[in-house]
Amino acid sequence: MEAGRTFPRWLFVATAIASLATVAGPYLMFGLTETGFQLAARYTVRVSFPLFLLAYIARPLAHTWRHEVSRWLLRNRRYLGLSFALAHTVHLGALTAFFVFIDQVPSIETLIGGGGAYLAMFAMAATSNNVSAKKLGASWRRLHLFGMHYLWIIFAFSYLGRWTGDRGDGAGEDMVLVGMIGTSLCVAALLLRLFAYWKRRGQR
Repeated sequence: MEAGRTFPRWLFVATAIASLATVAGPYLMFGLTETGFQLAARYTVRVSFPLFLLAYIARPLAHTWRHEVSRWLLRNRRYLGLSFALAHTVHLGALTAFFVFIDQVPSIETLIGGGGAYLAMFAMAATSNNVSAKKLGASWRRLHLFGMHYLWIIFAFSYLGRWTGDRGDGAGEDMVLVGMIGTSLCVAALLLRLFAYWKRRGQR
């Protein structure tokens, strides 16, 4: 934590409570059944995804919309990212439990793509401190830039698959709307980053 900066402990507490609630809720409603495990895996990502988006757009939003909200997001971007890592780790646990319960192994594409995203996420979380940023120098920025966009790709294509019907996880047609919303949010976030980039280039 940087000197003089207030540490938003409430953000981590809220993230932990929301993540655990999305795990416990389906188990309480459906028991330790395939449906319970599947819904826990599905709902936990709905906690982590918004946190990822907020961290992803924090800087470009602050450059394009000068407001106390955007300034707060920029000041706390590191903690938003760490909260995302916490929530997405819970999602990983719920997803793993689902596959163990149904006694299946995810496809090799899922293991490579999703596994790589988690490696990038954990690397970013482990280096989200001033000491690491100073020691790694330019490599720190490249790592976090690569990790953010890698995670964006995983989210975008996952939601796009649900939107187009290529789900493969037993999801019903109601997931089409979820896929449409998720894909649209991913595209909007990327467009905001591109707009902010070209705006900065124009000012230079």
